[in-house]
Amino acid sequence: MKVKYLTTVVISLFFACAMQKQPQISQGLHGTIYLLKGNQMPVIGRPISKGRGVSRDIYVYEPTTLAQTEGHSPLFSGIKTKLIAHTKSDSAGYYSLALPAGNYSIFVGEGDKFFAAISDGNGILNPIIILVKNISEKDITITAKATY
Repeated sequence: MKVKYLTTVVISLFFACAMQKQPQISQGLHGTIYLLKGNQMPVIGRPISKGRGVSRDIYVYEPTTLAQTEGHSPLFSGIKTKLIAHTKSDSAGYYSLALPAGNYSIFVGEGDKFFAAISDGNGILNPIIILVKNISEKDITITAKATY
């Protein structure tokens, strides 16, 4: 009985790992886009939500600062730097994008706006560094409709 149970667990873990999405690129970026909405205040006994995966447009720009955008953080109406690449996440939020090595800013389309809520110590919005022959992972949680 224990051997049958152990075999079932091992097979289940194998298939769970095999079903995880793997990027089909040799260099670039992949991750998941999540959406959080509503009251996100921590409550005892309620786990902190990661959000749900959503399909969104993902835009990769040259490194962009707040001064190079139009509108207000975290939803911008325009980006004044050069667009490098664009892709769309699937219905579960997963995306993958081949990119040359370099520094970039990542924005997520949210309606007619561009979402970016994080910046580094140099003021670069949603920064990402792509290294030669490396795949970087960047999960992004859209929090514009969440309250805390």
